[in-house]
Amino acid sequence: MALTRLLLSNFRNISQADLTLDAGVNLFCGDNGSGKTSLLEAAHMLATGRSFRSRQHKSVIRHDSHGLTVFAQLDTGYSLGVERLADGGGRVRINQAAAESSSQLANCLPLQLINSDSFAALDGGPGVRRRLLDWTVFHVEHLFAQEWKNYQIALKQRNALLRRGKIDTQVIGVWEEQLVQSGERVDAQRRVQFLALRAAVSGLLEELPQSLLHHVDMSYRRGWRKESTLSEALRESRDGDLGQGHTRTGPHRADVRFTVAGEPAHNVLSRGQQKMLVCAVRTAMAQLVCRHREKPVFLVDDLPAELDEHNQQVFAHWVGRCASQVLVTGIEEGATSRPWRQLEAPWNCPKVFHVEHGNISAEASAAQ
Repeated sequence: MALTRLLLSNFRNISQADLTLDAGVNLFCGDNGSGKTSLLEAAHMLATGRSFRSRQHKSVIRHDSHGLTVFAQLDTGYSLGVERLADGGGRVRINQAAAESSSQLANCLPLQLINSDSFAALDGGPGVRRRLLDWTVFHVEHLFAQEWKNYQIALKQRNALLRRGKIDTQVIGVWEEQLVQSGERVDAQRRVQFLALRAAVSGLLEELPQSLLHHVDMSYRRGWRKESTLSEALRESRDGDLGQGHTRTGPHRADVRFTVAGEPAHNVLSRGQQKMLVCAVRTAMAQLVCRHREKPVFLVDDLPAELDEHNQQVFAHWVGRCASQVLVTGIEEGATSRPWRQLEAPWNCPKVFHVEHGNISAEASAAQ
């Protein structure tokens, strides 16, 4: 799966752009603030319905414009379109038809993002790491999205009852039953994919020179005590939940832990090692998805600023095995393209775009 054409209108400092993209690597070079990261941001919006830099659509819309549009054609024959208006309105369309949810976009365009924020996964909150696992489960387990939606609906209803301050055990029991039914299915699907993900991460780390990364352990915490069923855990926590006004146990509290000799990995590994661990996790996620469906697209923002030259090469090699396409940004063309040019075709012939003050121009290829 790859983007063949990307069109933008009034997206940050880019007034208009119509780009023809290649399979393999598409390289966007320019100074800081030129608009190159905005191109990755636009592609991300097509896969998720939102920016990865801001949850406020208004901040992404070009100054003095009423709204933005992003449109793409995929090599699968699909077309995706997102419109966001300054007044809060907008539309999401797939093949010119209205989409019901952003999850439909994600299903059409599996996408992995590597940027400076990606490396906060190890020392961030459980929700950050849980979403990494859930991205994998979503793209592998077809029933996961609906089960997770059902769980969220029941969780919202239980929390609403808790906030009222009085519990009708019969009413809350109905929603707890729904929580248990959906929650146990969510947990079961997560556990299966976690085991596969842990094995894939371990395999990638074994390719690196001997270091503490070879001793990283991953563990899955399901969100309630091992010795209890989810039904028992919810009943036992009712009084405490009532005092807090929300549900404190269940799959929405799950976590993926990274440790070295029992210590949190971010307390033991160097910053460079932490970044390679996150790159291994992201790559492993893509590898698992490849076994079940099309290869995902990778968005890579200024890799030379995050990894040294050797690790850039390793990561490029990993991505070349599990990605359909890469959109990568950098300030200097030579440094940004070097890891990719050392791979086999089609990765070793990046299509180069120059970005300056929101204007994008494609560099003529050597073949032309």
